[in-house]
Amino acid sequence: MFDLDATNGPSPEADAGAWMVPEPLDLTFEGFAPEAFALLERLREAPHIEQYRKEKAGIKRYITDPFKRFRDDLVVNWVLPNRLNFETEKNVFSRLLKNDFGAGGCHHHLWMAFYRPHRRRLTDVQLAPCITPDGFTMGLFVGAYMKDLIKQTRQRIAAEPGRFLEIVNPLLQSKKLAYYEGTGRQQKRIIHTEPLDAVPETLLKTEGLWVRAYCCRDDVIAMQGALVGWTIRQLADLWPLYRFILEDGF
Repeated sequence: MFDLDATNGPSPEADAGAWMVPEPLDLTFEGFAPEAFALLERLREAPHIEQYRKEKAGIKRYITDPFKRFRDDLVVNWVLPNRLNFETEKNVFSRLLKNDFGAGGCHHHLWMAFYRPHRRRLTDVQLAPCITPDGFTMGLFVGAYMKDLIKQTRQRIAAEPGRFLEIVNPLLQSKKLAYYEGTGRQQKRIIHTEPLDAVPETLLKTEGLWVRAYCCRDDVIAMQGALVGWTIRQLADLWPLYRFILEDGF
């Protein structure tokens, strides 16, 4: 394990290739058990607060507690060694219960994202690990409540389409690019899995953009704690796009 207090490590602006990562990783996360995915499947089939209450003990044991250890391991093995200026404790996790004005709905996925201290999780570009009934994803998202950042993203892509394609196209070897086309009830999601010859015109008008890697539930279960290393590799892939969106600044 290297010295986390050393003064010559890379700054947050450094390329992902300069990241310092322990070898081996310092892990407390033991992985997600099969029960976690079975539980989320039941929430998908019955997405209501009553089902959530029935599952509450299992949610803590199999989902939220392991996910917190996963978060802790990302902090120890990625955030701290590289002095990334992220909030890592306060409101970094989403909630299973929906904020639906008392209707009692429940999500069947849980995600988290570190964010810059002057922002909030929902208003910053999200580097977001997420557990679902089908597996685990690690992706970059900008949109929704990030009105200034999605506008900035569109402007950046329009100003430097060639650079955007140089960053995104290699990602499409192992990840998906998705974005919203249209607005309101006419809105639909466009997905690309092959390199782009040019930036789609609709992408320059989008209200939401994702690039996401996926790991199926069987692989997640088999991977156990190694999911932390898989996630850091995906973060390294996504980091150039993160920096591009933020104009190389933090």
